[in-house]
Amino acid sequence: MAASYSLFVEESPDPADLAVLEEQVEAAAVAAAGGVRELAIFARDDEGRLLGGVSGIVWGGCCQLQALWVDEAFRGQGLGRELMTGAEAEARRLGCSFVASHAYDLLAPDFHERLGYETVGVIEGCPAGSSARWYRKNL
Repeated sequence: MAASYSLFVEESPDPADLAVLEEQVEAAAVAAAGGVRELAIFARDDEGRLLGGVSGIVWGGCCQLQALWVDEAFRGQGLGRELMTGAEAEARRLGCSFVASHAYDLLAPDFHERLGYETVGVIEGCPAGSSARWYRKNL
């Protein structure tokens, strides 16, 4: 007999429920790839305030970057490039053969291309008037 369930659309989902989803996806990925290692590089000022960072995971011989952020006051000064270069160096050290990344054109147009990444996937109109892109760079 099949289990009974109901579907619920939630406009303001409980953060704990969202965390369960992320944990379960990560657990499945760990099981499939034989292990996942987190990667993070942060830039801080002399007081320890976060000025930027890049984070991702290393698994199955690849580095998948998940977040890159630079404080608005430091944008356009090379910090994003330094963070990406650092992530690539760490990925290489950990035995990765490539880095994958995802970004939105409206936030950082051409940033990845200037760093030698190639576009491997695009969804036009996501968000409206822009595009979502997936990138790859061989190490």
